[in-house]
Amino acid sequence: MAHHLQCSVQPSLDQIDLKTWNKIIKRQVVEGNTKGAFHSYQQMQQSFTPDNFTYPVLLKSVSNRSHRRIGLALHGQIAKTPFHNHLLVQTSLLNMYSSVEKLLEARKVFDNMQVKDTVAWNSMLDAYVSSGNMDVAVQVFRSMPKRDLFTFNIMLSGYAEIGDLDSAREVFDVMPQRNTISWNSMILACGNYGDMEVARKVFDEMPERDVISWNTLLGAYLNNGLFEEVILLFETMKAKQTVPPDYLSVTTALSACAGSGLLEKGREIHVYALDLGLASSTHVTTSLIDMYSKCGCVDSFLTVFYKSEVRDVFCWNAVISGLALHGYGVAALKVFDEMLQRTKPDDITFIALLSACSHSGLIKEGQALFESMETKYGVSRRMEHYGCIVDLLGRAGFLESAYMIIDAMPFKPGRSVLGALLSACVNYRNLEIGEKVVKMLVSVEGEDGLNDGDYMMVSNLYASCEEWDEADRWRAMMNDSGVVKTAGLSSIEVGNRVHKFLAGNMRLAKDF
Repeated sequence: MAHHLQCSVQPSLDQIDLKTWNKIIKRQVVEGNTKGAFHSYQQMQQSFTPDNFTYPVLLKSVSNRSHRRIGLALHGQIAKTPFHNHLLVQTSLLNMYSSVEKLLEARKVFDNMQVKDTVAWNSMLDAYVSSGNMDVAVQVFRSMPKRDLFTFNIMLSGYAEIGDLDSAREVFDVMPQRNTISWNSMILACGNYGDMEVARKVFDEMPERDVISWNTLLGAYLNNGLFEEVILLFETMKAKQTVPPDYLSVTTALSACAGSGLLEKGREIHVYALDLGLASSTHVTTSLIDMYSKCGCVDSFLTVFYKSEVRDVFCWNAVISGLALHGYGVAALKVFDEMLQRTKPDDITFIALLSACSHSGLIKEGQALFESMETKYGVSRRMEHYGCIVDLLGRAGFLESAYMIIDAMPFKPGRSVLGALLSACVNYRNLEIGEKVVKMLVSVEGEDGLNDGDYMMVSNLYASCEEWDEADRWRAMMNDSGVVKTAGLSSIEVGNRVHKFLAGNMRLAKDF
């Protein structure tokens, strides 16, 4: 009978008391069954009035943007009950509005609260911090009658996210107590600011570390392009054995292998992930596909993909991107057809597909995908999609069509889109469209905003059309503005040793 009640709440509804109804609703919310929870809520109201335990649970279940309207309707119902003034109900309302990014409504609820405990203050503070509204968060923080460890950690995480290291340090230094979350936020703040020496120092000084501490430092090294340090830290984590690596540690290490072309180290981590049972994680699967793809092993990434039991949109996108990277456009389109049977594509899927068409010269297919993105699949076009279609048309020599697409774009073209067409103009020696693109580039970036690649591309455009004076003028402009051409860098892995070659420099080698 008990099992019967929990699942479908069948025969005698009159035998269920209010406490049991609340338990049924809570269980459905925990299981992610929002529809079922609201169905039970409606049935419950035939015999009982919901109470201050019912509403917070229901509000928690609608705390994401897809349920925003249900949340608003529920607030309307709560307003008609005696519980609209209950502290727990009001705090849950505040959290719900914060989660669906309705800050003004959250603030209204907060301002109308007759009693505000530290939990309510922290909820309001967190709402501002989560939306990146740090100026108002500071005002709330200063107004608080009482602060606890959560209060300081909320502020610290806000500064960490935006990489405001000085403010983070100020909060960290005045905290009356700290926990592992505080130290982890400090590592994140250093990483986002770009000071990895201090990040390592904070990590080394920590009284105790959890897996998040290791992953935060690994992620910070990765985001700052320090791939070798990622691998070394991952090896240390494995050797110490105090905190075992999890799926995120493995994905970060694999991303570093992908970034530095360390195939053998990547294979080693793959074996390690299999031994630990982490290879079944979709995150690890996606990183393995990406790593093998970037290291040039098409067979390996296809094997990983087709052996994986669970494939989410990220796995599909990674395999399409991998095929695109290696010029297998037709295969990428076939994989897309397979994907449509199981998973809904997203904006990244179309970047990968358009890139595949571009690298394989599949003009009609690329144009058809670009046209059908919004109408057939409901995916909005972003700057990157325009960049891909312009690149596709540009490579094929359809410069006029590519220019018309840029001209009709609903937003200002970025450097990547204009760069794609400018590069095509150089290849096809088309000065007429090339000069139009240069004008656009200067109007978007301003002459001060041009980088070495922009200057070189414009100079090459004029050189390709034998306009030598103009080519020299742009090179001189680059020199006068103090922009230096970035030296080329290449690397090769020989026996677990990365050899880097910098143009005009000595060879650099790094052991693992």
